[in-house]
Amino acid sequence: MAVAGADLRQAASDPEGAGGGVNGAGVSDGDLIAVYGLLRAGQSGFARFGLAGAFEARGPCLIPGLLYDLGDYPGLTGGPGQVRGELFAVRDAQVMPRLDAFEDYWPGDKARTRYERRRLRLVEPEGLEAWVYIWVRPLTGARAIASGDWLAR
Repeated sequence: MAVAGADLRQAASDPEGAGGGVNGAGVSDGDLIAVYGLLRAGQSGFARFGLAGAFEARGPCLIPGLLYDLGDYPGLTGGPGQVRGELFAVRDAQVMPRLDAFEDYWPGDKARTRYERRRLRLVEPEGLEAWVYIWVRPLTGARAIASGDWLAR
């Protein structure tokens, strides 16, 4: 989430290094992605990096897990809670390496990776699965967001 513009440009020109494949390690057009922080409406996310046209808004969702305030951005981890998010359909999977770079997801570089993109079954809408970025670093000093809603913290 704290990725410099140069890294986003590198990801766009080097999809193997940034996303694990041309379409970002298994993501296909039509797949769903659930977001819970800076990519939600009213935040800096998609539009800031010219990604808005690559995703179609599908509405609110609930993601299983716990949410933490990491300072300028949130992190979702596994756990017994629910996190409020927004659901999008992928229109153009070719941009996934750029999104992965924005989310500090660098397959093959564990030292640099802060999040991993995983496919999870959502709490709501019931029965749907979506790609979600999961925090994989220690939570030292992070504050739990009891509401599970980054925008209401």
